[in-house]
Amino acid sequence: MGATTFRLRVWTRYFSSPEQVWAVKTDPACLAAEFRPWLSFSVDDPEGLFSTIRSGGSAETHARLLPLGIRWPISLTCSAPGAEYADTSENVLFSRFEHTHVFQPTPDGCRYVDDVIFTPALPANKLTAILTRRLFVHRHRIAAGRLMADERTIGTSVLRVLLEEDEDFGAI
Repeated sequence: MGATTFRLRVWTRYFSSPEQVWAVKTDPACLAAEFRPWLSFSVDDPEGLFSTIRSGGSAETHARLLPLGIRWPISLTCSAPGAEYADTSENVLFSRFEHTHVFQPTPDGCRYVDDVIFTPALPANKLTAILTRRLFVHRHRIAAGRLMADERTIGTSVLRVLLEEDEDFGAI
C-alpha cells in the first residue's frame, strides 16, 4: 500500500479586517506563538521572510521544529499580498506538504483558511494526519486569542484522504 495523501482545511471567521488578520498571520512572533507549548518553530531570517510575504515575493529558507530537531526547508510564494500566500516543503515528516493561507473578506471581517495537502513520510499515516489536524486547530485557537473571532468557527476543520480527482479542485 502506497503513501496516503490528505487534505486538511481549517478556518476561523474573524471580526477583524483582512488587513488585521494578515498582519497577525504574517508576524514572525505570532507565528512562533501558535506552535507553543508543544513545539518551537523558528524560521531562519524571519523578518526577511515575512517582509517577502508582505511585498508579494518568493523566498527559500529553512525553519527548525523543536524539540524534534527537524530542519524544515520552506519554499514560499505570495501570489496576492493581503489575500493569499503558500509555502511548500519536503522533510522527514512529510514527503509532500503544500500549505495555502487564504484571507477571504466577509461582510463583518475575514475568514482565514489554512488549506493543507500533505503526504506523511512516516509509516503511521493516519496518526500523522490526526496530529497535523490537532496542531492546526491549536494554531487557530491561539490566533483567535489575538483577534476577535466568532467562537462557533474557531478552528473548524475537515480532514480527508485526497482523491486523485480532487487534485484540480482548487484552494477552497
